[in-house]
Amino acid sequence: MTENKKRSRSRLYVSSARRAAALGAAVLGAVAGLVAAQPAQAAPAAPQATGPNGAVNIRGQEPWNTDKMLARVCGTDGGTGYEDWYVNVTTGELRDHSSWREQPVWHKDGGKWTLQPGWERFEGRCEYPVASSWTYRDVWRPISETRTNCTDTGYGLELAREYATSKSYSHTVGGSTSVEASIGDWFGVSAEASYSYSWAIEDSVAVTNNDVIDIGPQKTAWIEARPTKRVVRVNPVFKVESYTWNSTGKREDVVDVTSWRGRGYGRIYSYGNYIDGIADELKKDGTPLMTFRKKDRPAGNECD
Repeated sequence: MTENKKRSRSRLYVSSARRAAALGAAVLGAVAGLVAAQPAQAAPAAPQATGPNGAVNIRGQEPWNTDKMLARVCGTDGGTGYEDWYVNVTTGELRDHSSWREQPVWHKDGGKWTLQPGWERFEGRCEYPVASSWTYRDVWRPISETRTNCTDTGYGLELAREYATSKSYSHTVGGSTSVEASIGDWFGVSAEASYSYSWAIEDSVAVTNNDVIDIGPQKTAWIEARPTKRVVRVNPVFKVESYTWNSTGKREDVVDVTSWRGRGYGRIYSYGNYIDGIADELKKDGTPLMTFRKKDRPAGNECD
């Protein structure tokens, strides 16, 4: 190889290396520009699955207790009126609309009010969609009078059995459950549409029958029933209509969007905040779904 060819190839190598370095710098510059352009509210990746009404579960996404936050915002009375709240994204402190233009949530910049950095405002309405439902077998319970056969032979005796459906409501926040009687004012309206023919949440259903059962000698007998119960769960959802923050405290830096913390979540809920309605499952004829059995024991003082 001649000296000229060596120099030509050497220049080619240098030129290629320079082009590669320049391309790498351009790519790095573009990436840096992209990173710099990300908003201050950049969020963790959105969950893959959505909940009731397409809401996103924010439990575990924030440094504060979102179960308690949604429990306070939506409550248990089924209210769907306009809500206006402030949350401190560092401490999780929650304040209602009475903090409008009040310190420490607000401060003045150039003589005019604006949000204090660290406090963020969210406005919207609560919704109460059914999140899930399931059934379970309740415990056996006596539903009849007791009758005793004091003879030495078995024979049939008629027993009257009666059963009335029952219902209950509870509110769970972060694993702590309380009974809430007031929920019944709205829960039936909210959830009954989906289950009106399969559970007795709205109206009590009573069943009365007379049955003849065989009772053995020197035995006391009765009838027991094991009802099937249905649970309908509501996770309150907050529909975000406005979300505002100010990262610098300057009025010109206010950001106002229509999703939770600017993350694209139009509806949010917190998985550990839920309301349960429990009532008897009904058959197609409107009577409670249950299993019956005869129970007996040795007659005691009844035959003395």
